[in-house]
Amino acid sequence: MDADAHTGPWSSLLGQPQETPRIDPQVPHPVRMWDYMIGGKDHYDSDRMAVDFLATLWPDIFLSARAAEAYAERAARWIADGQGLTQFLQLGCAIPLKTPLDGIVHEHAPGSPFVYVTDDPITAAHARAVLMARARGPMHIELGEFRDPAPILAAPRLRELLDFSQPMGVLLVGMLDYTFSAERVRQALLDIMAALAPGSQVVILHHLQFPPEIGRAVLGAMGENPAQFTPRSEAEVAALLEGFEFVPPGLVRATEWKPDGTGPGHDMAERCDKLGGVLIKR
Repeated sequence: MDADAHTGPWSSLLGQPQETPRIDPQVPHPVRMWDYMIGGKDHYDSDRMAVDFLATLWPDIFLSARAAEAYAERAARWIADGQGLTQFLQLGCAIPLKTPLDGIVHEHAPGSPFVYVTDDPITAAHARAVLMARARGPMHIELGEFRDPAPILAAPRLRELLDFSQPMGVLLVGMLDYTFSAERVRQALLDIMAALAPGSQVVILHHLQFPPEIGRAVLGAMGENPAQFTPRSEAEVAALLEGFEFVPPGLVRATEWKPDGTGPGHDMAERCDKLGGVLIKR
């Protein structure tokens, strides 16, 4: 990891200085709540209490999170192993702490640059503190508004780290379903695919809608929902992705995407409210 990723104040890709934020352990945070749901260790009592309350209304909360995490790990492994990709970019509000995707990628594509882009200074600072000791290859954490990726993808900083004339692996984990506007999501996908070289592959993950009473409780637990968590119906997700090409088996429940025995399996598909798939740029 390069020196400027570890020292000095955070800088977004567009050059706006950011103060390193104070992390308040008394306030639940979505990324640490997720870490608790998937069995990680990087969370506080406040995060556990928030998740445990939601679990009283939605018992499958842990199963669904672990299915999504297992899928993301399988998809990251798949695009890094035998697909000819040697550079990787993750756009989204979440940076996994229990099993960082850059670590999975570097197991199969050693030396490949991996860039995380998040808009959340708390997530970035926490990831910076946790991941810098674990990095197994070139890894960078950048601040930027991932929901409008065109300026980020054109930014000199990202162009220094990644070669857009060559195929790239892109992970949209904590992005599509963390954006209020469907039109904004669709434009983001169009901008991303337009910027990528042929042969690039894009990992998609999207949360499906809850039953109304559970949805109200989940969004209530997130307060003002600064992360823009936005579950959608299967039809709405399909509309967002219309016209893009998926590698087999297409867009499916997370449990059904190239299962390898990790995470919840086929028998849990109906209880898994996450969709996953990998797009390919021709």
